[in-house]
Amino acid sequence: MLSYTRRSLTALAAALILSGGALGQNATSLTEAQVGQVRDTDRVMGEADAPVTFIEYGSVACSHCAHFQETGFPAVSEAVEAGDVRFVFREVITGQPNIAMAGFALAHCAPDEQYFDVIDALFVNMRSIFAALQQGTAQTRYEEIAAEFGFSAEDVTACFSSEEAIAAVQASNRIAAEDGIRSTPYFIVNGDRLLAEPGEDGRVYTVNGAPLTDAEGEIPADHQPDTMRRIIALYKGG
Repeated sequence: MLSYTRRSLTALAAALILSGGALGQNATSLTEAQVGQVRDTDRVMGEADAPVTFIEYGSVACSHCAHFQETGFPAVSEAVEAGDVRFVFREVITGQPNIAMAGFALAHCAPDEQYFDVIDALFVNMRSIFAALQQGTAQTRYEEIAAEFGFSAEDVTACFSSEEAIAAVQASNRIAAEDGIRSTPYFIVNGDRLLAEPGEDGRVYTVNGAPLTDAEGEIPADHQPDTMRRIIALYKGG
């Protein structure tokens, strides 16, 4: 079996070099309308005619993304099930690059219908993956997680060396750089970039420099379920 901390890690590290490391430094070359459109390469949950398109740029090696997955995403998922939201996930290499590459490669190797389940499992197990990397047992930890989805140990090893999976992650990261993404998680809702900036009572989400506001006032820049529900309700009503 290949060791993740040796040959597989070397392959992933080489892929990172070819993809420009973590987030590239390219300025966005696309219009805002193009950035907010759903692409053929996107991973999508929900109906195409949902009134709200909620795009997340995220990384399975980003602790803030894991926090959003735990706190705010369930509210987004509820809205997807209700038919109010079409959720789009775009992969970005932030955090520990090798962990991001390995996790996304594993998700790409899973059947399409299991993609989001694998992503969720990687977020839930992020701390244990980081601990295993420090202990030199990351390969084993990935095998344990992947086994829940029917992967064998050999499948995991093959996945980490898959040129197709690695190329897909590289492409996603390059597109994120072209979109002007510099940190994660990053949200675009119905074409509007939501940025966290100072407001009257702390940091709030803004769009084009103006606070995002509903009947309750400025919407705080946090990942709480109520915040996500307020954002969705605002754009659904708009």
